[in-house]
Amino acid sequence: MSTDANSQAMELFGTSSQTKKIAVGVILIALYAVLALLPMSGFIGTAGLSSILSFAICVAPIIGIIMGPWKGFVFGLIAGIIATIVSLPFGGGVYLIIPTTIMGPAVAALFTGLSLKRVTKVANTSIPGPLFTAIYLAIVIALYEIVVYEAWWFMLPYMLAAIVAAVFQIKRFEFNPSRSYLQLIPFTFLGAMLDHSMMAMGSVYILQIPAAVFGFVIFPVMIVERIIATLLGALLGFIILKIFGEEIGNSPNLEI
Repeated sequence: MSTDANSQAMELFGTSSQTKKIAVGVILIALYAVLALLPMSGFIGTAGLSSILSFAICVAPIIGIIMGPWKGFVFGLIAGIIATIVSLPFGGGVYLIIPTTIMGPAVAALFTGLSLKRVTKVANTSIPGPLFTAIYLAIVIALYEIVVYEAWWFMLPYMLAAIVAAVFQIKRFEFNPSRSYLQLIPFTFLGAMLDHSMMAMGSVYILQIPAAVFGFVIFPVMIVERIIATLLGALLGFIILKIFGEEIGNSPNLEI
């Protein structure tokens, strides 16, 4: 086979892989929107059955893992918008009460995607993705503490997430789809905290929830929610990579 034929075959294969990856991204958007209607817990400070934290948070980091940071941001934004539209017949839920929540999946996908590799190429420039993620989380922590410092411990999971991102940068721990299911856990934890960061900021600056509620009511519930989101998100990622790994150009040999 000639060089031109080889190049053409590689180009066609790459195009096919990208098309299939986009198709998987669309599936994840639909899954996010559906799970946005499935309650994980009630949201403190709101009223009505539609005001809930949903299982959609489990999908947000997977969008970043599958699509990467830039496409992940776009697909995550679309997921947030569609989830809002789908929830409107049921009152709109948290998406209308805290509009920043709409950006949650986009932020989670962007920074989870950036954390997959120690260095991400942007044009001709290499940026330290995990470091950028850690900086973003540090900004969220600072913005929270400025206003609600009386319940400073609410930010402990965010601090842990920032440390995880920093470790990714220092230790060169990069996502490898050929490794075990367990390696998904730090990335889904990171994504769950990143998704929740938009709700946290809205809770502080829009709803102005008191420190006591953050520290003694929401905090213990949040810990349980993030554990569930992390483990279910990792399981979902395992299933997605097992089913679609070969089609989207990732290794399907992920093992538990």
